[in-house]
Amino acid sequence: MPTIFSDLSQKRLRYASTHWSRDDDERKALDQYLHLGDKVYNRTKFRLFSDLIGDVKGKRILDYGGGAGIMAVPYAKAGAEVLLVDAEGNALRTAEYYAKREGVTAHVHTLHSETFPASLKHERFDVVLAKDVVEHIDDDDRFLRDLGDCQLPGGRLILSTQNSHSLNYLIEGSYQRLWRGNKAWMGWDKTHLRFYTPASLRRKLKEAGYSVQHWAGALVVPYDILSWLSLLRKRVELPALHYLDLTLGRHFPLNRFGWNIIVDAVRKPTT
Repeated sequence: MPTIFSDLSQKRLRYASTHWSRDDDERKALDQYLHLGDKVYNRTKFRLFSDLIGDVKGKRILDYGGGAGIMAVPYAKAGAEVLLVDAEGNALRTAEYYAKREGVTAHVHTLHSETFPASLKHERFDVVLAKDVVEHIDDDDRFLRDLGDCQLPGGRLILSTQNSHSLNYLIEGSYQRLWRGNKAWMGWDKTHLRFYTPASLRRKLKEAGYSVQHWAGALVVPYDILSWLSLLRKRVELPALHYLDLTLGRHFPLNRFGWNIIVDAVRKPTT
């Protein structure tokens, strides 16, 4: 779990100076970033995202909070025009280096902002990506409405977040909150502000003008579930469990019970 500190010049919590997003060396930062993205859990989420999105050729995509472009750059290579927004300037410089390395500089644009840029409300995107972002946002209701303002009816929002209706929450959450007394535990990242459930997420999306069409779940069964038999004294991982996510994790009811839930929502006509 990464360590963080509170930057007194800003309200938001930031990762420590050792985190890849704070590294001024774009090449080094990208190596660390892609190494993290290559872990089986992250690769599984990217696969589920891509399967929900489908063909992106000719699409205009907003990748909000997209870091160094682990989705933006491949989608640009697949024929999309991508605007990548992030709060960390170093992350965006790394994304620009990544796009240049992959030959898609003309198709990946970056925007540095710590709050939702008002200028985006004048833009229209076919697809909005918000991977593991909403749980970081103080006013999540406003954030979802702002995303909706960037899309015409029929526009798609692919969003993921952490789910308290999951086996991992039951196991790890109980361990943290009850065994260790960590009542403020918010998952694997200390910058998270809340958990969601499928019902609460659907409700918030509906209030923001979206209708959920499809669900997917990642880490339906924790890959380290055997480790919990010894309360983590012995680390045992079963990476092959990600195949469960790629098969049953796409279908009801398990698509509602992943540690990470991914939704494909459509912007509804305004009344």
